[in-house]
Amino acid sequence: MAQPLREEALQGKVDLKWMGHAGFKIHFMDADNKHRNIYIDIWADNKDCSPEDKKDCPNDADLCLITAGETMCSFHAPFMIATGKKEDRKIVCTSETGLFISSIRPIAPNFYGKMQPGGSKDFGYCKITMVHGEQAGIAQKPDGRLIPGGNGVGYIIKIPHHNLTIYHSGITSIFSDMKLICDLYKPDIAIIAIGDDRGMSPSTAAYATKNFLTSPKTIIPMYFRSIPCYKNGTVENFKKACEEAGVTGKTILNPKDYNTGKAIIE
Repeated sequence: MAQPLREEALQGKVDLKWMGHAGFKIHFMDADNKHRNIYIDIWADNKDCSPEDKKDCPNDADLCLITAGETMCSFHAPFMIATGKKEDRKIVCTSETGLFISSIRPIAPNFYGKMQPGGSKDFGYCKITMVHGEQAGIAQKPDGRLIPGGNGVGYIIKIPHHNLTIYHSGITSIFSDMKLICDLYKPDIAIIAIGDDRGMSPSTAAYATKNFLTSPKTIIPMYFRSIPCYKNGTVENFKKACEEAGVTGKTILNPKDYNTGKAIIE
């Protein structure tokens, strides 16, 4: 029996839901009063994903953004697109990541929005810009083989109807072009990796927050304590590092407070 479209009720004008690890859902009503759902790096098998989302893969995606080919970034996007109910739903990723996904789960070309860093696609209800990231993408085939998955990236998500711009860094190390990203796109919110081992450590992320992420007033850490190698990356350590670095004028949110969804614009 075909599943009906399932959409979560909004608590504000724009809601944010943390789905564990680097996974987030951003949803809102667009200018035509249509409910829009943007997912980023959904890997529902992580320990912090809610039981409801583990049980039933969301089928309301308009966009699934993927920052890298590795399992922790790309695993559930193909399922969400294959079982999705939105007619114009798309996976947004690099061409290389798209080729990897197509090799393990055939998806029609019209369900892709491939691009490369520096490129943008305007979907009307939002504009997505792919930006540079400092990480390699290693993808895993179903038989366990590891293959190159293309370079990792970040995203700028601009939602014009709500005058909101969000930067999702992907699992990146620090790089000075974060300052250029902020100068060019002026994000209001930055979602950044703090996990150490891979990506920035709390102290490195604090340095980036102070010196490069100049426009965001809200910082949301991610990639912490989700797998054993991420030992040092905690929200508490990141907040402490920001205090020691002299970060001011910014609000640091704990994504765990958004595990079931919460308004970021009331």
